[in-house]
Amino acid sequence: MPANISRLRKGLWFVALIGLALLLSACQSTAKDLGGFSLNSAYTLAAGETRSGDQVVVAQDITLAPGSSIAGDITLMGSQVTIRGQVNGEVIVVADRFVLGDEANISGDLVVCAKEFQRGAAARVGGTIREECARSSRVSIAKAIDSGWSDWRSSFWFGLGTALAGALFFGALSALLTAVFPRPLGRMAASIYRAPAVAGGVGCLTILLALGVSAVYGLSLLLVLPVVLLPLVLLGWLTLGLLSILGWAALAQPTGVYVLQRLGLERQPPMLTAGVGGIVLALLWRVWGIFWFTAWIGLIIGAALASVGLGAVILTRAGSRPYTPRESPTAG
Repeated sequence: MPANISRLRKGLWFVALIGLALLLSACQSTAKDLGGFSLNSAYTLAAGETRSGDQVVVAQDITLAPGSSIAGDITLMGSQVTIRGQVNGEVIVVADRFVLGDEANISGDLVVCAKEFQRGAAARVGGTIREECARSSRVSIAKAIDSGWSDWRSSFWFGLGTALAGALFFGALSALLTAVFPRPLGRMAASIYRAPAVAGGVGCLTILLALGVSAVYGLSLLLVLPVVLLPLVLLGWLTLGLLSILGWAALAQPTGVYVLQRLGLERQPPMLTAGVGGIVLALLWRVWGIFWFTAWIGLIIGAALASVGLGAVILTRAGSRPYTPRESPTAG
């Protein structure tokens, strides 16, 4: 037992080091992709200065002097913003007063959210000019944040980070549910051991039935049924979601046992095995969503796991009694 505990500690340290390395790599990559973030009372990019990569500048007074250059997209948020340099990319400006000088040369689109917009006659904009806040006297940075968020959300590191965060969350949730409901989850896990195909079939039919009933109700809203039944439909889906989470925790237990056995760590505490199993299942489901061309694999795996877990919950009546498969009759 002490040897197993020592090996487990080494394994946890190894996982922690890998997570730290991934986090540092993500931060470094994000910094390179962003190019720079500036938060000052005043910001000036002098003539002859060049910045590469996407830029975000938040200051009271922002000035891009004639002869300055930005190689990338830039977001400028301040009270007074003046652009007289060159920007090879898209420009987003959120300001009280925005001046686009005659020397300005923007190759991409220009998105302006300003109370006062002054444009020089010789200023050149290669893309389109959109005044997002022209109808409102209040300046909002929501559109600027949304623009930056949409770019970062499509990056590889964001997908990897969300997959790791989701895996840790589901691992902790599985461990917590195992500690709170040890016997019901044990019965559910036993049903998965005994009849995984039956559990998956029952869960899949239940999900299809719920989808069919919801579709019929949605069509009936246009004909006869009143909207008062909508809370019942929502309550049904909420109950189905809670049961699916319970089934997920039940499926995490045997998965954790299998993984720890492969590592030579038998007979570990139930909370630990459930936590490890929840992390592995979540990674198996979510890691495919990092790339758009493999997202369909994650959908298939997620549907299969949800069906097996939900089927185990139904077969055991939410863990209230064990499930024993019926034996097929044999010739006597």
